[in-house]
Amino acid sequence: MRKCAFVLASSLALAGCGDADLFAPMEPTREAIAAPWRPLNDAEKEMISTAVLRELGDQPHRDFKWLPLVVRTRGDAIDYCGLVSGDYLPGEYNITDAKAEYRDYYARLTFDRRGTLSNVAVVAIGDSRSKQVPTKIESICMQDGYAIRP
Repeated sequence: MRKCAFVLASSLALAGCGDADLFAPMEPTREAIAAPWRPLNDAEKEMISTAVLRELGDQPHRDFKWLPLVVRTRGDAIDYCGLVSGDYLPGEYNITDAKAEYRDYYARLTFDRRGTLSNVAVVAIGDSRSKQVPTKIESICMQDGYAIRP
């Protein structure tokens, strides 16, 4: 009996590791639901894409899926979540394919006193979404009010 209990306890402990983030909250908080949304302007998209591309390296082509900004300030920053196309692998990735794989990313945006985006800090970039398993980034983003399903 003790052996069974140990195996069960070990299995539950391991469930928190790796891709098994299924137990993380997957719904927006009350604050996120109440927060206003607005579209990103072109300058903001440019700054965010530059920061994300810097983190990803020099692959020749990336597509972004832009989500509205959930205007929910944390300290002096606003968290933003979006999607960027995965790595270009010749013969395995077709840029014109509607089923292109996307990676989620989580960035912290800082705005100046005039409301202009002044800094983008990329906090995390997820792996390719081909596994269809919710990620830790997706959980954080869902709590912040972003629905980042590709």
